[in-house]
Amino acid sequence: MKKNPKQIAAAAALILIALLIIAFAVFAFTASPGDGGNRFMGLLLCVISIPLLSWIVLFCVGRMRGKHTIAEFFPENKQKEEDM
Repeated sequence: MKKNPKQIAAAAALILIALLIIAFAVFAFTASPGDGGNRFMGLLLCVISIPLLSWIVLFCVGRMRGKHTIAEFFPENKQKEEDM
């Protein structure tokens, strides 16, 4: 079964998110109270920013290619413009 680049990128992003969430949970339970506040916040930032950046890339690629993507805010407006 041949995978296209979007599927590979999506799988890589999901694996990275899963690893970050696991690291976040392990660090939350094993860190001492005065240790690693910056690391904990860095992991939290990564867990939040990876899906956001993935959405931005998907949106931008769809706009540059002029195709409908799942990242569109109002995909029905684009279809109406094409019909005119």
